[in-house]
Amino acid sequence: MTPAEKTRRSYERRPYPGDDLRALATKGGSLPSPKWMQAIGRPGCPEPRRILVAGCGTGPEAFQIQRHFPKAEIVAVDFSPRSIALAKRLQKAIGTPRPIEFRVADLTDPDLAAKTGGDFDLATCHGVLSYITEPARVLANLAGILAPRGTLYLGVNGEGHPSTRLRPWLASFGLKVGEMRDERRLRELLAVWDSLHDDGMTELSKLSASYLANDVCGPFINSLPLAQWRAAAGRCGLDLAGVWLLPMTLRLAMEGDKCRPLFPAGIGDLAERLDQVRPAGFHRLLFRRQGQGPSDIPGAGTRKGSLLWTGLYSARFKAARAKGKVTVVLKCPVFDLRLEASLSVGQADALRALVASGASPTGWMARWGRTEAARRLLWLWTGLGVVAGSV
Repeated sequence: MTPAEKTRRSYERRPYPGDDLRALATKGGSLPSPKWMQAIGRPGCPEPRRILVAGCGTGPEAFQIQRHFPKAEIVAVDFSPRSIALAKRLQKAIGTPRPIEFRVADLTDPDLAAKTGGDFDLATCHGVLSYITEPARVLANLAGILAPRGTLYLGVNGEGHPSTRLRPWLASFGLKVGEMRDERRLRELLAVWDSLHDDGMTELSKLSASYLANDVCGPFINSLPLAQWRAAAGRCGLDLAGVWLLPMTLRLAMEGDKCRPLFPAGIGDLAERLDQVRPAGFHRLLFRRQGQGPSDIPGAGTRKGSLLWTGLYSARFKAARAKGKVTVVLKCPVFDLRLEASLSVGQADALRALVASGASPTGWMARWGRTEAARRLLWLWTGLGVVAGSV
């Protein structure tokens, strides 16, 4: 039996995230904020008309997306007939404002576009590609189903994922990691692992069998650094537009202006550099078709087009101690971040205009200023998700 066949059998036996309809009815999806997907993946675009949930499992993520985009037509697919049957039963039980179209489909199928209808403004694929032996085929298919200004959200394992070291460690005790059995010895060894990783994260020894069967003891697990996932997507014609962890890691590097040597790296290069220093356990990534929008930093002197206010932050202006200066306080509930910056009066007026209109008018950069300090602040704000370049 091939790893792909073992994976399919595993998901049929233990649908993810479970087969308890009552528990699933109250369970939220595990996707990051759809508001972030829209603001960074589709800046300046209307809300998506058509959305694909690729690898929907038993449905929680499709319902999460629908709560945020209730008017969108949503197609949700999974290669597990049992998972799709459970998702349909759950939809019937809880009711939805607009029926989600659940279908059985294999993401590696070259006819995926024809079977789903294609032309999707947003496609999400969360926690799927790391468990597929041919992720390049799926990436090519997902790139092919996007509308011209569509975006792909991808959730994949990073180099820092626990399975990277956990699987060989379990195997050293004689466990057949690729054929998980929910046995006492596995739980005991996971309890030892948890005791040595007391960092406030989820305790693996207490997780469900369906989670362990796929995220820890699956037939195939691919956990890669951001650079490799980005390169694979690039070969399929996709550019990296956003990284969920980037605002948090960049915020750490901002202390004492330690991030200065990284300027003016674009979003992709900047995120890669930080992932090399602090490997992520899980990547939440946004991709656009190559040539469909800038992925570099507004204000760095290499791009044209509008600068957009993402709406992820609120802005409050207050007088600064220094004469001729204004302090802006930026708060983001999505990332739980708070920032302060000292602006000239002219910059403060320019920022107020940007916040009010949502997009920079012609000549805005001249008002903001083209000094390195002015450009570097826009560079920081782009990495933090305060502003974005138009698609």
